[in-house]
Amino acid sequence: MKYLIFDSGPIISLTMNGMLPIIEKLKEVFDGEFILTSQVKNEIVDRPMKIKRYKLEALRVMDLIDRGIFKMSSDIISPQKLNKEISRILKITNGVLRTVQTGEKIKIIHEGEASCLAFSNLSDSDNVIVIDERTTRLLTEAPQNLEKMMGKKLHTPIKAELSLLDGLKKFKFIRSAELLFVAYKKGLIPIKKNKDLLDALLYGVKFKGAAISSQEIEEMKKLV
Repeated sequence: MKYLIFDSGPIISLTMNGMLPIIEKLKEVFDGEFILTSQVKNEIVDRPMKIKRYKLEALRVMDLIDRGIFKMSSDIISPQKLNKEISRILKITNGVLRTVQTGEKIKIIHEGEASCLAFSNLSDSDNVIVIDERTTRLLTEAPQNLEKMMGKKLHTPIKAELSLLDGLKKFKFIRSAELLFVAYKKGLIPIKKNKDLLDALLYGVKFKGAAISSQEIEEMKKLV
């Protein structure tokens, strides 16, 4: 069994671009399960359901859960076991960076993102985490860049204890942009193909939160 583990960001980005139905189309051609943790569900369903502005989007995601497009992580790993691993990962990741002046710990990831990493760690199957957030990906892809990026973002000198990350495995990540690229290649986008469609899809998610550069987009377009 293979798993695609979804963080909230890509689902929100696809929803804001009118591309949420693509998830169902991708599930039809994927030999495995699309996973949501309860922490991610809380971010994209439970909390938005209480806000009139976001209630419709929350109901659309809930419909995908009800119809089995998304499988809840609790069907595979017990919530108690997952929560224990989430706590461990949060302790590690949010202790890596501190401010030079005060030594204050800098929060890098939140519970939803940590739950995706935790499920990936505990799963015995091949899995990939679908996440648009650059910070989380840098934890295992290029942790040496994390110190520089966060220092620039927070406008304060940062010191890093990267050895704390040695206990994390190398996770596999993809972004909403890659999902749309696959959907485009497989002819799953319900819009007639033309020279502008892929460009519009990729820049659409870029401007809705996906951490992808214009250079990466142009390189992806050349692969078609």
